[in-house]
Amino acid sequence: MRNHNRYSAISIINHWLTALLVVVMLALGFAAGAAPSEEVEIYIIGVHISLGFFVLIFVAWRILFRLYEGFPDNIGKTALERRTAYWVHRAILVLLALQIVTGPLYLFTENECMGVFGWFSVCIPLESLSFIHEPMEWLHLNVGIYLLPALLVLHFLGTIRHYATTEKQQAPSDL
Repeated sequence: MRNHNRYSAISIINHWLTALLVVVMLALGFAAGAAPSEEVEIYIIGVHISLGFFVLIFVAWRILFRLYEGFPDNIGKTALERRTAYWVHRAILVLLALQIVTGPLYLFTENECMGVFGWFSVCIPLESLSFIHEPMEWLHLNVGIYLLPALLVLHFLGTIRHYATTEKQQAPSDL
């Protein structure tokens, strides 16, 4: 793990691709919950699961790369901002890891496959673990509905604050 002051180009690309994928997955999840009919809900969930297969692979890569590369030092921030950034960044990664584990487990423990746009299906027979189906469902839904969006909003607000205070510090003097 390396300590440094900036994110690498790969990390920046990983961040924005993950942000896009997570927003799409959250939007699909919320859309399924608000679907006007069961048919529409099933269709949206099918897209969510199909895209989720690729999100699983990419988010796993993102987490492993972040663990390998480490996090930049939070220089020039207050102690509270440093501590908050430290925990929010790590909590988001933990919740993303939880989502990519609980989503498939939610399916596999009911003997369902992860269909991928009708191209292929991934099936892992875990019906013997059906007792964890309900906890996996509860975790996946509640993390996706409440915890992850709340942390993403906090992350977004922290980013705005960071850049607003950085701009003030770098603004030329009015003298």
